[in-house]
Amino acid sequence: ERRCQVDPALFQPRADYLLKVRGMSMRDAGILDGDLLAVHRTREARSGQIVVARVHDEVTVKRLRRRGNTVELLPENPEFKTLVVDLREDDFAIEGLGVGVIRRPL
Repeated sequence: ERRCQVDPALFQPRADYLLKVRGMSMRDAGILDGDLLAVHRTREARSGQIVVARVHDEVTVKRLRRRGNTVELLPENPEFKTLVVDLREDDFAIEGLGVGVIRRPL
């Protein structure tokens, strides 16, 4: 883990932390493997927003869709499957909203 100083006010809403992205499930939203995702810490999110979510012991970045007693975590890459979470049975929490991306030059 490395430290990276970034002015949180560059992002709206304000970023509380940076999360290093692993994987390409959000490729078509411009979030790539190795990027730093600026995250605004909140437990609330609306359908359509990109969220950092915890399902059981796994953390994932996906687009949120609420449907009654379920939540769908949608990838932005057709090579990946939608994760369907039953809110009555599964351990689920929203940890924050993706509010920006920092990418190092190649």
